[in-house]
Parts: sequence; structure tokens; C-alpha cells
Amino acid sequence: MRGAGVVLAVVAVTWLLAAPTPLPPDVGSRARNPAPTSSPFSWEGGSEVKIVRVYADAVRDDEFVEIANLGTDAVDIAGWTLTDLEASAAFPAGASIPAGGRVVATKNATAYAEDTLEGASFTYGSGEAPRMEGGALRLADAGDEVLLLSPTGDVLDAYVQSDAGYAGPGWTGPPARDLGRGEVAVRGSLGGATTDTDTAIDWDGVRDHRLGQSQFAFDAVLTAGAAAVAVSPDDGRDVLLSALGSATATLEASVYTLTSDAIAATFADAARRGVRVRLLLDGSPAGGASDDGRRIAMGLASAGASVRWLLGGDDVVKRYRYLHAKYAVIDEARVVVSSENFGNAGFPAAGDDGNRGWTVVLEDPTIARQLREVFDADFDPRRRDSIRVDPGTGGIGPPLPTSSWTPGPMATPRLARLVVGPDTSLDEDAVLGLLASARDSVWVEALYLDDLWRGTPSPYLEAAFDAARRGAHVRFLLDGSAWSTEGDAGDNDEVVGRINARAALEGLDVEARLVGPHGRIDRVHNKGILVDGRRMFVGSLNWVHASATENREVGLILEDPTIAARFATALEADWAGAPSPFRIEDPAVLAALYAITAIGAAASLRFLRHAPKGLRSGRPLSARGRRRTDLRRGRREVRVLPSELVAEPGPGTGGGGGAGDGRGSARGGVRGTPGDRRP
Repeated sequence: MRGAGVVLAVVAVTWLLAAPTPLPPDVGSRARNPAPTSSPFSWEGGSEVKIVRVYADAVRDDEFVEIANLGTDAVDIAGWTLTDLEASAAFPAGASIPAGGRVVATKNATAYAEDTLEGASFTYGSGEAPRMEGGALRLADAGDEVLLLSPTGDVLDAYVQSDAGYAGPGWTGPPARDLGRGEVAVRGSLGGATTDTDTAIDWDGVRDHRLGQSQFAFDAVLTAGAAAVAVSPDDGRDVLLSALGSATATLEASVYTLTSDAIAATFADAARRGVRVRLLLDGSPAGGASDDGRRIAMGLASAGASVRWLLGGDDVVKRYRYLHAKYAVIDEARVVVSSENFGNAGFPAAGDDGNRGWTVVLEDPTIARQLREVFDADFDPRRRDSIRVDPGTGGIGPPLPTSSWTPGPMATPRLARLVVGPDTSLDEDAVLGLLASARDSVWVEALYLDDLWRGTPSPYLEAAFDAARRGAHVRFLLDGSAWSTEGDAGDNDEVVGRINARAALEGLDVEARLVGPHGRIDRVHNKGILVDGRRMFVGSLNWVHASATENREVGLILEDPTIAARFATALEADWAGAPSPFRIEDPAVLAALYAITAIGAAASLRFLRHAPKGLRSGRPLSARGRRRTDLRRGRREVRVLPSELVAEPGPGTGGGGGAGDGRGSARGGVRGTPGDRRP
């Protein structure tokens, strides 16, 4: 054994002498499993400096590590080292981090600047930035460790991902979860304070991050601006066309799909009148952009509009899984915010069938400036995923006759808040704050929702149940069409059953129902929330993990009893047309049902096939209708789902899913970039 030890020592010394770059003391000899040092946080100021972002699975060579000074004094980091235990790079003389500041060290500073539009603080490879001393880290896509070391070799902080296999100072327990291509690991915070438990808990939050995403957070606005409301399919198109047609100087729109010739004609007419028209569309919706979508985009470019796709590629990170927003900014004076894509299903012609959805037009220059700022960041031609649409040979026809836009009277001052996802989707003063304000009632009408997000309870659903515990009656209306209840694509019926079973078990005034096709409503595509009959959320944000944490979403929280009354009327009609689920009264059966459901859901929502169970009548907005609506299409009927109906598409390869809703993939969280055949 002693002979073997000598051989190992000789090998280690030889390896150290032959290494192309020197490793800090006490690290190289530990290989990939170093032993703890006597005082891991002995360097002055080191305990206040943390690794806060790591980009390892890069599509180019701009992987990076960001460290932050969480203390109140500047920290000299000259001689400090970043290492992946295969190579090390030391910060040069004079390097420091001011109090509350951050520095980024990247492998390629030029590529980093191209992808983020920001300059790197240091480079350990190439590019225009101060050069670190030593070698270039090569972070493994499948998992690696990153250690921050003091000049004496003490481990000041560590990040360990996936199959790195590190078990040394600065980290305890299993590694952080695996990330997809283009995703960035971000250290979490709790109550505004950065978490530091030296475990995966610090990194494995509910939010997913991609390279180049924004960090918007807007304050609420006190506005007396006039507002108009549209409820599709009843009266949506005229309100939208008249608002868009009112533009005299600028017109910007960001929308998942634009497939309506009537809506496109309004944009084209504005461009021909000399209005500066800019549009940003998702370049890889479900199944890819449709023929109508491509034709209209090129036609608008021919009419003089500036049109771009948000689109990833083999070496381009698409900043958001989907550009799923549906909004417009008009003359920097008014905004349109909707749950509906700009297609015939979302905004059907008078008398035609379509989606149930909500739209608000608000006159307010502050909200308009905020939303214009979001648009500018997403549209920015310098962004590598912002792709120009070239003019095509086809043209766009003249606009349809519509009523002239009139702003309407000023309203009593009330609060309005812009919600931008994923930036503020989970902020306590956004949707969660709206639900937390409920005292009397919460109504949610949605295409679908997930009760579990990545194996943990949905924060939105938990906030709604908390409202019920405070005495509010809570009602859910989910799409009951065949697209959302049959086959592998939809399980709204099962979600309704689980919500009702839980409500009965906990004795809460919560009830969920399915709204099937009836009247002119083909399906529920809404994402609306109405609280206490006066505060509402209108926007594109679905109650699922992918929507809240990966997509670009936009919504508006507005307090306005007049508008709320219009939405309440629609909710009354939808609730009355939705049959009440049957009841189970035996508490023992309920307890067993809920326990089995919870265990099965935690294991996998895909394999849970439980019949819906309803338990309570609760307090509806009005008396229930006597008519029971047929919730399903015929089981032998095959229907092709147009792209404008799709909400969160997604399974499959080649940048899109099938023609269906694709919610199985949306719920699971499609990872990575379109470049590696993942949307």
C-alpha cells in the first residue's frame, strides 16, 4: 500500500507540473472530490461574495459565471479564482466588486456581448474584456461544478449541477437539477434575501431562466384613463379593429400568432397612412408558423410595416420558450391587452363562432410607455433571436369598415398594474397579490390549469384556496371541449375532479366546472381572473408552470367595477351553461379519493386518470341554468386545430408540436432552444 501511495504521489506531482495552467493551493490535489479545508470562509469579505448565475450549457462559447457582493463594503477579489477542477482562472490585480455589485467572467466576451447586449467584466478565454490569469474553464453541458476560491485556496462558494459528482466544501447533498441548452442557473432569494444553504435548494426554484431575458418590474399606476372592454366571441373584433385603426403616429404589437386578414388589413392600412408600424410574432408556434401566418407577415412587410419573428436556431438562444403575449401599444397613449391571439377564433366576425376570451383597451400614457419598453426590448434588431421578415409578393387588402375609436369619458382614478412574464409572473404584488386581496369572491376562467408545478403545488391554485380559507367563494371555469378533456392532450376533467375533491375534504367553498362548446363559444381560451367583483386580470398568462416561468406573457391587473360587471355577466352565462359535477357525500370515500389522487399526481400527472368528482354547489354569481351543456365532441370526430387556437404548444421536434394544444409538453416544461430541436 505504501508503494502504491508513492506511485500516486509521483503521478499527482507530475500532473501538476505538466498542467497548462496552475491550480490554486489545496484544489488541484483534490481532483474532483476535494477534502474540506480548516476554515472555508476565512478570507476577509469572502462570506459576502456568492456565485449567483452560471451559464454552462451554452449554444456558443460564451458560458459565464457571475458573482455578487452581497455585503455593504467593497471587496478586493484580486487573486481569487474560479475553477471547475479541470482548469482555473484568477481575477487580475485591481479587480474588485463594489458593495451590492456584480461581475461576470465569461469564456468569450465578444459572444457574450452579442447575446446579452451587455459587456462582460472579465474573460478567461477570448474577447474584449480584462483577461483573467490562468486557463479557460470548460463547463460540461451535462453537469459540472464551479468553485470560487480565495487566494489561499479556501472554497468561498460552490455551484454543483447534475452529474458533476462534487462532494466538498461549499456544497451539501444532491446537485442542482439539469438544465437545457441556453438555460441559466440563477441563485434564488427569499423575502428579498439571497438564499445560501449550500444545497440545491438555493438554485432549484420554480422559475426557469434563459440567456438574454429581461428583468422588468413596473410599479402600479393610478389611472383615470378611459377603458373599453371586449368579450369574445360576442363583440371582440370591432373593439380591437377600432382601437388599432385609431393609430396616427405609432403602432406596435407583440402577439403569438397573427392569422386574421381583417386584423392584418388594419395594420397594413396604418402603415400606408404613414404610421410607424412594428410587429413581433413568435417564429416557432405549434407546428411552426402557418401558411396564413407567413403570408400575412410578409404582406405586412410589403405594406411598409417592420415585422420580425422571435426565433431561435442552432447557435441562437430564443429568449422565451414562446412569445405568448397578445398586446398592442397605440400612439404611446393606449394599450390593448388580450387573452386572444390575433386570429379569427380569438376575434371572430359578427355572428361567427370563436373562443371565449377577454380584451381590455386602456387609455394611459404611463402604462403605454411601460409596455412600449417591453416591446422595444423584445423587438430589438440587435438581438440574435429577433429575425427580420422580408417583404413577400402577396399583398394585404383594404381594412374592413368599423366604428371610429372614441376614448370615452375619464374614469374615477383606480389602480392598474402591468404584469410581464416571466419577469413578474410570480411576484407577490402581481397575480398572487390579486388573489391575496380577495375577501368575497374569486372567479377564474381558463383554458386549463395544472394543480402541480414540477411536483409541487401550483402557487396560483394555493393562493385561490387560501382565499377560500379567508371566507371567499372560489369558482373555476375550465375549457370542457374535446381538445381539453380527451386523449393524452387534455385532462381538464381530471383537474376539475381533483379540485372539487380537495375542496370537499377541506370543507372549503371552492368549485370547478367544465364549460363545453355552446352557443357561439367553440372553446374557453380565456385566462381571466375576477376578484370581489371589482378587480381583474386580463392577459395571456395560463395557470401552468411553463406559462408562468418560461414564456413571454403580458397581462393587466385593473380595478374597475364597471369593466368587472361586464366580465361578471359573461361569467354568469358560462357558469350557468356548465353542468354541476355529481356529488360524493361519504367523508371516508372523499379522504381515500384525495389521498390516492395526491400520491398519483405527485408521481406523474400523465398517468393519473381519475374521474371528476364534484361536491359542492357553493354560491354562483346567479342562479344556475337548467340546461346541461354537451361538453364533448363525438369521439370519432377528427378536428384540425388552427394555430390561433393554440395556447401553449409544444411537444415534439423541429421547433414545435402537433396541431393540438400540446399541453403535455407545456406542463412538463420543454427545455432548451429551438436549435437543438426543442422549442
